[in-house]
Amino acid sequence: MSRRQEWITPFMKQCFAVSSVVLNMISYGLTIGYNASLFSELRRTREIPLDIHSESWLASLIGLMLFVGSAVGSLAMETIGRKYTVLLSSVLMICGWISFSLASSFPVLLMGKILQGTSVGIGTNMGSILLGEYSSPRYRGSFIATIPTALLLGTLIAHIFAMFYSWHDISKILLFFSIPGLIAAVFSPESPSFLVTKGRYDECRKVFRWLRGTDEDDELETMIKTDMIAKATKKINKYHLTKIIKNKVTYLLTAFNKREFRIPVIITMHLTAINQFCGSLINDMYALDVHTALYGTNVYMFKVMTSLDTLRLLAALSTVYITRKLERRSMLLIFVSLNIFVNLCLAGHIFARQRDLLPASHMVIGIILHHFQCFIMGTGSLPLLFILNGEIFPLENRGLCGMISSIFCSILMFVNIKSAPYLFSLLGVDGTLCFYALILVYSLIVTFIVLPETKDKTLQEVEDELRGCTTVYVDREEAFELKSGINNLESC
Repeated sequence: MSRRQEWITPFMKQCFAVSSVVLNMISYGLTIGYNASLFSELRRTREIPLDIHSESWLASLIGLMLFVGSAVGSLAMETIGRKYTVLLSSVLMICGWISFSLASSFPVLLMGKILQGTSVGIGTNMGSILLGEYSSPRYRGSFIATIPTALLLGTLIAHIFAMFYSWHDISKILLFFSIPGLIAAVFSPESPSFLVTKGRYDECRKVFRWLRGTDEDDELETMIKTDMIAKATKKINKYHLTKIIKNKVTYLLTAFNKREFRIPVIITMHLTAINQFCGSLINDMYALDVHTALYGTNVYMFKVMTSLDTLRLLAALSTVYITRKLERRSMLLIFVSLNIFVNLCLAGHIFARQRDLLPASHMVIGIILHHFQCFIMGTGSLPLLFILNGEIFPLENRGLCGMISSIFCSILMFVNIKSAPYLFSLLGVDGTLCFYALILVYSLIVTFIVLPETKDKTLQEVEDELRGCTTVYVDREEAFELKSGINNLESC
């Protein structure tokens, strides 16, 4: 074997394949970090006048467009494939940055938000699913954990540029950071799971073995066998159930009656609530309000934000290691509980600072608590949604599950961002953090009760466990006999 062949291992091929998703996730992080520069400068310069209502709409519009993007992404990933859906997301993101670089009025800013929100909706709907389909079980958790790492890296890059450039100049710079994701998507292979659902079994085997070698052929043949059975069953029953199968409403009702579909939907809804209300979103979208409440000044806002982003990035990188050591249920319980605790501590600190109950060095206390919150969010509350979404969705309804997850994420994101300025006025930043802590408590309890353990299991094993049965692997000879039997059945 040549040295080149020794270097190009299945792991390296998987790294190349997932790079298209990870690079696009960096672009999504850039859009989040860009908000702090955009809103703080527009408040100061009034270059484009914004009041509390227009600012909240501009900030929260990404939530509404996530809904649109998730619908477009779910349809696209099941029709044109995962690869071309990534390409679509990349193109929309680049168009969004072009809009910001040319913006001189509120409508043009809205157009940029619409394009980028749709791009993010498409990508977040598909990102963890695609990484789960590309990667081996032993690497899957680590690969999916790179999603929040990439998001945080993008946020950090945007905040660093915000210390030196105006929002107009930053949009031009960040445009070039979105191009590598487009290039990587062009050269990435199609997902084996998409190929198997289209009946392209030989192509599926070729791509699967290119990505993972031949050591995981059991999973490959089991995946093909499962799809063959599903297609054969549909062909047998189509003459009796033609009208029912064509009825989309019946399809949805049938899906929700499946245990392996219903439980992942419940899990992802509550994980989304944890992801949205852990405190990360308001730290990024309304940094000026949070920093003023926590420290009594916003003079060092971008320096503190860069420090926080660096810590969150290190925390997310540590998640790659943690996911290989800790079980998913243990991660959920430990990190979300700590998130609840630190949110309450921050609320207490703000309450005490505003009433002069703290010593003169209170800023140090605030910085420590703020950094601890960011570390906990980056290690657990943020990545858990992406990790588990890539592991628990059933193959037959993976696109529908992803769409539901993104729609719910869209709704909660819009509600969170849109309501935050009004909650700040009504309850204060400290009261808002306490309210978020209550949401985390409820979501943690529900998720911990229904979540099965998924660590080091194949996607088929996880699906079978959610269904309530065990996985039986077949060898290639049995798969061939099964295929011959199905062909005979079709000819009858």
